[in-house]
Amino acid sequence: MAASLAAGLGILLTAALAQADSPWENPEQIRGAVAAFVKAHLPANAVQAHIVVQGPAAGLRFPACGRMRMGFFGYGNPYGSQTVAVSCTAPSPWTIYIPVQLVMNQAVVVAARPLGAGTVLAADDLSIIQRNASNLAGSAVVNPQLAVGQVLRFGVAAGQPILASMLDAPEVVHAGQEITLIAEGDGVRISTIAKAMENGRPGQTILVRNNSSGKVIRGTVDRAGAVLVPF
Repeated sequence: MAASLAAGLGILLTAALAQADSPWENPEQIRGAVAAFVKAHLPANAVQAHIVVQGPAAGLRFPACGRMRMGFFGYGNPYGSQTVAVSCTAPSPWTIYIPVQLVMNQAVVVAARPLGAGTVLAADDLSIIQRNASNLAGSAVVNPQLAVGQVLRFGVAAGQPILASMLDAPEVVHAGQEITLIAEGDGVRISTIAKAMENGRPGQTILVRNNSSGKVIRGTVDRAGAVLVPF
Protein backbone atom coordinates (compact mmCIF):
# COMPACT_ATOMS: atom_id res chain seq x y z
CA MET A 1 0.00 0.00 0.00
CA ALA A 2 2.75 2.44 0.96
CA ALA A 3 4.63 1.71 -2.27
CA SER A 4 1.59 2.43 -4.44
CA LEU A 5 0.82 5.67 -2.61
CA ALA A 6 4.39 6.81 -3.22
CA ALA A 7 4.16 6.37 -7.01
CA GLY A 8 4.69 9.65 -8.84
CA LEU A 9 5.28 11.47 -5.56
CA GLY A 10 8.72 10.06 -4.91
CA ILE A 11 10.11 8.10 -2.00
CA LEU A 12 12.00 9.84 0.78
CA LEU A 13 15.21 8.00 1.55
CA THR A 14 17.25 8.37 4.69
CA ALA A 15 20.82 9.31 5.35
CA ALA A 16 21.79 5.64 5.26
CA LEU A 17 22.59 6.11 1.57
CA ALA A 18 25.44 8.45 2.34
CA GLN A 19 28.77 7.12 3.51
CA ALA A 20 29.70 8.76 6.79
CA ASP A 21 33.39 8.63 5.90
CA SER A 22 33.09 10.16 2.42
CA PRO A 23 32.00 13.60 1.20
CA TRP A 24 30.62 11.98 -1.96
CA GLU A 25 27.59 9.80 -2.57
CA ASN A 26 28.40 6.20 -3.45
CA PRO A 27 27.28 5.52 -7.11
CA GLU A 28 26.57 1.88 -6.28
CA GLN A 29 24.21 2.95 -3.52
CA ILE A 30 22.46 5.36 -5.88
CA ARG A 31 22.02 2.56 -8.43
CA GLY A 32 20.75 0.19 -5.76
CA ALA A 33 18.26 2.74 -4.48
CA VAL A 34 17.00 3.44 -8.02
CA ALA A 35 16.58 -0.29 -8.70
CA ALA A 36 14.65 -0.72 -5.44
CA PHE A 37 12.43 2.27 -6.30
CA VAL A 38 11.61 0.91 -9.76
CA LYS A 39 10.96 -2.60 -8.45
CA ALA A 40 8.55 -1.26 -5.84
CA HIS A 41 6.43 0.24 -8.63
CA LEU A 42 6.34 -2.73 -11.02
CA PRO A 43 2.96 -4.37 -11.64
CA ALA A 44 2.53 -7.95 -10.45
CA ASN A 45 3.13 -9.44 -13.91
CA ALA A 46 6.51 -7.68 -14.22
CA VAL A 47 8.08 -8.28 -10.81
CA GLN A 48 10.53 -10.81 -12.29
CA ALA A 49 11.92 -8.27 -14.79
CA HIS A 50 15.65 -7.63 -14.73
CA ILE A 51 16.25 -3.96 -13.89
CA VAL A 52 19.24 -2.35 -15.62
CA VAL A 53 20.23 1.02 -14.09
CA GLN A 54 22.27 3.09 -16.54
CA GLY A 55 24.13 5.65 -14.44
CA PRO A 56 25.43 7.73 -12.84
CA ALA A 57 28.00 8.31 -15.58
CA ALA A 58 31.59 7.46 -14.69
CA GLY A 59 33.46 10.41 -13.23
CA LEU A 60 30.39 12.22 -11.95
CA ARG A 61 30.42 12.88 -8.20
CA PHE A 62 27.64 14.15 -5.98
CA PRO A 63 27.92 15.45 -2.41
CA ALA A 64 26.88 12.97 0.25
CA CYS A 65 23.15 13.28 0.83
CA GLY A 66 21.21 13.07 4.06
CA ARG A 67 17.75 13.45 2.50
CA MET A 68 17.21 11.88 -0.93
CA ARG A 69 13.99 11.76 -2.91
CA MET A 70 13.13 9.73 -6.02
CA GLY A 71 10.34 9.97 -8.55
CA PHE A 72 9.64 9.03 -12.14
CA PHE A 73 10.62 11.70 -14.64
CA GLY A 74 7.89 11.74 -17.27
CA TYR A 75 5.92 8.56 -17.87
CA GLY A 76 6.88 5.70 -15.54
CA ASN A 77 6.56 2.93 -18.16
CA PRO A 78 6.22 -0.29 -16.12
CA TYR A 79 7.27 -2.49 -19.06
CA GLY A 80 10.14 -0.67 -20.75
CA SER A 81 12.44 2.34 -20.72
CA GLN A 82 11.96 4.92 -17.99
CA THR A 83 13.84 7.67 -16.20
CA VAL A 84 14.13 8.18 -12.45
CA ALA A 85 14.87 11.63 -11.04
CA VAL A 86 17.13 11.36 -7.95
CA SER A 87 17.17 14.55 -5.89
CA CYS A 88 19.06 15.49 -2.76
CA THR A 89 17.40 18.06 -0.53
CA ALA A 90 20.03 18.27 2.21
CA PRO A 91 22.66 19.22 3.03
CA SER A 92 23.72 20.13 -0.57
CA PRO A 93 20.87 20.14 -3.13
CA TRP A 94 21.44 18.29 -6.40
CA THR A 95 19.43 16.29 -8.95
CA ILE A 96 20.44 13.57 -11.40
CA TYR A 97 18.32 11.75 -13.99
CA ILE A 98 18.98 8.01 -14.20
CA PRO A 99 17.85 5.99 -17.26
CA VAL A 100 16.49 2.54 -16.46
CA GLN A 101 15.79 -0.41 -18.76
CA LEU A 102 13.62 -3.41 -17.97
CA VAL A 103 14.49 -6.78 -19.48
CA MET A 104 11.45 -9.06 -19.44
CA ASN A 105 12.27 -12.35 -21.12
CA GLN A 106 9.18 -14.39 -21.84
CA ALA A 107 7.85 -16.83 -24.40
CA VAL A 108 6.30 -15.02 -27.35
CA VAL A 109 4.72 -16.25 -30.57
CA VAL A 110 6.67 -15.51 -33.78
CA ALA A 111 6.18 -16.26 -37.46
CA ALA A 112 7.77 -19.61 -38.35
CA ARG A 113 8.35 -18.37 -41.93
CA PRO A 114 7.55 -15.29 -44.03
CA LEU A 115 3.79 -14.75 -44.11
CA GLY A 116 1.81 -12.46 -46.38
CA ALA A 117 -0.99 -10.07 -45.55
CA GLY A 118 -4.34 -11.84 -45.42
CA THR A 119 -2.86 -15.16 -44.26
CA VAL A 120 -5.24 -17.14 -42.07
CA LEU A 121 -2.84 -18.39 -39.44
CA ALA A 122 -2.43 -22.10 -38.81
CA ALA A 123 -0.48 -23.76 -36.00
CA ASP A 124 2.48 -24.60 -38.27
CA ASP A 125 2.80 -20.92 -39.27
CA LEU A 126 3.88 -20.11 -35.72
CA SER A 127 6.74 -20.81 -33.32
CA ILE A 128 7.47 -19.85 -29.70
CA ILE A 129 10.77 -18.29 -28.64
CA GLN A 130 12.10 -16.37 -25.65
CA ARG A 131 12.28 -12.62 -26.29
CA ASN A 132 12.67 -9.43 -24.29
CA ALA A 133 9.00 -8.46 -24.33
CA SER A 134 9.74 -4.91 -23.10
CA ASN A 135 11.28 -4.12 -26.52
CA LEU A 136 8.12 -5.01 -28.43
CA ALA A 137 6.06 -2.13 -29.76
CA GLY A 138 2.70 -3.67 -28.87
CA SER A 139 1.03 -6.48 -26.99
CA ALA A 140 2.85 -9.70 -27.93
CA VAL A 141 0.80 -12.85 -28.39
CA VAL A 142 2.06 -15.45 -25.90
CA ASN A 143 -0.34 -18.31 -26.66
CA PRO A 144 -0.34 -19.58 -30.27
CA GLN A 145 -3.94 -20.77 -29.94
CA LEU A 146 -4.98 -17.11 -29.63
CA ALA A 147 -3.52 -16.47 -33.10
CA VAL A 148 -4.61 -19.63 -34.93
CA GLY A 149 -7.52 -18.83 -37.24
CA GLN A 150 -6.85 -15.08 -37.10
CA VAL A 151 -5.96 -13.09 -40.22
CA LEU A 152 -2.72 -11.14 -40.63
CA ARG A 153 -3.35 -7.50 -41.42
CA PHE A 154 0.04 -7.19 -43.13
CA GLY A 155 3.01 -9.35 -44.02
CA VAL A 156 5.62 -10.44 -41.47
CA ALA A 157 9.14 -11.83 -41.73
CA ALA A 158 10.28 -15.16 -40.33
CA GLY A 159 11.00 -14.81 -36.61
CA GLN A 160 8.99 -11.59 -36.27
CA PRO A 161 6.87 -11.50 -33.08
CA ILE A 162 3.12 -11.64 -33.63
CA LEU A 163 1.37 -8.74 -31.91
CA ALA A 164 -2.33 -8.54 -31.13
CA SER A 165 -2.53 -5.38 -33.26
CA MET A 166 -1.43 -7.39 -36.33
CA LEU A 167 -4.48 -9.67 -36.23
CA ASP A 168 -8.04 -9.47 -37.44
CA ALA A 169 -10.81 -11.97 -36.91
CA PRO A 170 -11.64 -13.90 -40.10
CA GLU A 171 -14.55 -12.77 -42.26
CA VAL A 172 -17.63 -14.83 -41.45
CA VAL A 173 -19.94 -13.07 -43.92
CA HIS A 174 -19.23 -12.48 -47.61
CA ALA A 175 -20.91 -10.16 -50.10
CA GLY A 176 -23.72 -11.93 -51.96
CA GLN A 177 -24.16 -14.56 -49.24
CA GLU A 178 -27.58 -15.23 -47.76
CA ILE A 179 -27.50 -14.71 -44.01
CA THR A 180 -29.89 -14.73 -41.07
CA LEU A 181 -31.08 -11.23 -40.21
CA ILE A 182 -32.18 -10.89 -36.59
CA ALA A 183 -34.11 -7.92 -35.23
CA GLU A 184 -34.26 -7.59 -31.45
CA GLY A 185 -35.91 -5.15 -29.08
CA ASP A 186 -38.24 -4.97 -26.06
CA GLY A 187 -37.96 -8.69 -25.49
CA VAL A 188 -38.95 -9.50 -29.08
CA ARG A 189 -36.70 -11.40 -31.49
CA ILE A 190 -37.58 -11.75 -35.18
CA SER A 191 -35.45 -13.50 -37.78
CA THR A 192 -35.60 -13.52 -41.55
CA ILE A 193 -33.32 -14.12 -44.53
CA ALA A 194 -31.26 -11.33 -46.08
CA LYS A 195 -28.42 -11.00 -48.56
CA ALA A 196 -25.11 -9.50 -47.44
CA MET A 197 -23.95 -6.57 -49.55
CA GLU A 198 -20.49 -6.43 -47.90
CA ASN A 199 -17.97 -8.75 -46.32
CA GLY A 200 -17.95 -8.68 -42.54
CA ARG A 201 -16.08 -9.83 -39.45
CA PRO A 202 -17.61 -10.32 -35.99
CA GLY A 203 -18.38 -6.92 -34.51
CA GLN A 204 -18.38 -5.09 -37.85
CA THR A 205 -21.44 -3.31 -39.23
CA ILE A 206 -22.40 -4.10 -42.82
CA LEU A 207 -25.21 -3.42 -45.27
CA VAL A 208 -27.70 -6.21 -46.00
CA ARG A 209 -30.85 -6.43 -48.13
CA ASN A 210 -33.95 -7.96 -46.57
CA ASN A 211 -35.15 -10.64 -49.02
CA SER A 212 -38.79 -10.14 -48.03
CA SER A 213 -39.05 -6.34 -48.10
CA GLY A 214 -36.13 -5.46 -50.37
CA LYS A 215 -35.09 -2.85 -47.79
CA VAL A 216 -31.37 -2.19 -47.32
CA ILE A 217 -30.38 -1.89 -43.67
CA ARG A 218 -27.21 -1.84 -41.61
CA GLY A 219 -26.52 -4.42 -38.89
CA THR A 220 -23.76 -5.89 -36.79
CA VAL A 221 -22.19 -9.25 -37.62
CA ASP A 222 -22.09 -11.77 -34.77
CA ARG A 223 -19.66 -14.66 -34.34
CA ALA A 224 -22.08 -17.14 -35.91
CA GLY A 225 -22.36 -15.07 -39.09
CA ALA A 226 -25.84 -13.66 -38.43
CA VAL A 227 -26.52 -9.92 -38.67
CA LEU A 228 -28.24 -8.18 -35.78
CA VAL A 229 -30.28 -5.00 -35.92
CA PRO A 230 -32.15 -3.26 -33.10
CA PHE A 231 -35.77 -2.13 -33.36
